[in-house]
Formats: sequence, structure tokens, C-alpha cells
Amino acid sequence: MWRMRLIVDVQIVDLERAVRFYTEVLGFSCRIKADEWASITIGDAEIHLYKHGGVSNGIEFYVDDLDEEAKKFAEHGVEFVSGIEKPSAVSVDKNSITEFPWGRIGYFYDSEGNELALVKDF
Repeated sequence: MWRMRLIVDVQIVDLERAVRFYTEVLGFSCRIKADEWASITIGDAEIHLYKHGGVSNGIEFYVDDLDEEAKKFAEHGVEFVSGIEKPSAVSVDKNSITEFPWGRIGYFYDSEGNELALVKDF
């Protein structure tokens, strides 16, 4: 089952400064803060701040069952790719689903080369 939430990925230079701006100046909440990235929440939407331009653009879809959705996508020709180079990545399973301390992500690309992802928090 899909839960569609908007997530915007933003490249930043100084993570501490960016988190302070989004939380103290704009009044948003910081849901996760790691060494190289942070998740800022605004209602049901999120802004992911990536230090050193870790991601240029992308769309992420929160799902209730990542393995089931990934299986359906794979049956339609979607190839998942490892995200082990992403900040905070821990491991990648045999289906190229990447595990992080906070959850799992299945990265893939659309027909135009844009990065997309299925996301399941722990």
C-alpha cells in the first residue's frame, strides 16, 4: 500500500547552518540529523538536506511494505541499484535494497534518468 509524501532533496554546503535556518528561522522540525544529511519536516512533507550535494534531485515514495512493492516494480522491469555510497548507508541486500540506521530504501531511475526511491522507515 502506498503512502505518498512529498520529499524534496536539497544540496547544501553547511549542514549545521542549514538545519538552524530551517528549524530556527522557518520554524520547521528536524526529524533526523546524521553526519552528512538531515530530514526537515513540514506537516506530511519533508526536505532532505544533503551535505556536499549528495543528491541533486529525486522523488521518494514511502511504502508500507518495501519488499512487496519492490517485487511488483521488478516484475515491470524496474532495476534497483545500490545506495551504499549514500551518507549513513549500512548495507545492501541481494535485491539492491539499501539499509540505513533509520530504515530501508530501494533506489531506481525513471525513463529520463531521475533518481526515484521506495522508502520504509523502521
